[in-house]
Amino acid sequence: MITTRWLQGRENISDAISLRKNVFCYELKADENLITDIYDDFAFSLVVYEDNVPVGTGRLLFKEGKFFADMVCVLVQHRGKKYGDLIIRMIVRKAFDMGAEKTYAKIGKQCKMLFESIGFEEVSEENGEILMMKTGDVGGNCCKH
Repeated sequence: MITTRWLQGRENISDAISLRKNVFCYELKADENLITDIYDDFAFSLVVYEDNVPVGTGRLLFKEGKFFADMVCVLVQHRGKKYGDLIIRMIVRKAFDMGAEKTYAKIGKQCKMLFESIGFEEVSEENGEILMMKTGDVGGNCCKH
């Protein structure tokens, strides 16, 4: 059974932090100091569970006057199940419900097609990081093949 849970505040996000460590640090070799920051104090974190086991996460934060989808990741053994799609769509819907006209994401090139499939468009690219933007709410094509 697939379930999702929204969390807010640093105290409640141990599953999200664990997923970030697994994907960003162990798999992608990112610096462990980059997987948590001050935004975790107030960002909305989403965790996807498969049979009560955390398999993916992402967060919605507000910075620089914009809503951002951030820290989106899915464990390697659970990719291909559209969890990334679900996470991004739920983040965009949450931002929209909070009054956002646009949702942004700073992503690596390997994630560009996924974000484009949900309606994000490239705004700029700098140092290998792409700024993407989605206007409005998500459409009705969730998990479309």
